[in-house]
Amino acid sequence: MNKKELAKFVGSRIKENRKRNKLTQKELGEKIGVKDNTVSAYERGAISPEQDMLFAISDVLGISINELFPKKENTRDEFENALKLANNLDIEDMEFLNKLIEKTLSMDEKEREKFLESIRFTVEYYENLNKN
Repeated sequence: MNKKELAKFVGSRIKENRKRNKLTQKELGEKIGVKDNTVSAYERGAISPEQDMLFAISDVLGISINELFPKKENTRDEFENALKLANNLDIEDMEFLNKLIEKTLSMDEKEREKFLESIRFTVEYYENLNKN
């Protein structure tokens, strides 16, 4: 899915959830601090909300930020694997990892690549540190 298609998908999910919450574009805009024409542009996919705006929208609509994005294939298998791995984590660790995932999903492609590269570096550093 390219960037334009993603913007349209996210916009349609915002619209769907806004209507489910019985909000007008103006009401949603007031709650998130933008004008109704900006909400309209988000919903059409003409512009993409920034990361902090995605969190504000999902908060106002009472949904997870993940619900604004397309579901990945094999999500069930990945979810089951994550649950198995999470058995040894406490709730704070799981919340941190969930925030990490949400942050990653909310970034544009360039930001996401930089962010993930920094995480890869940290993991590699930790692995190399523990080899000795």
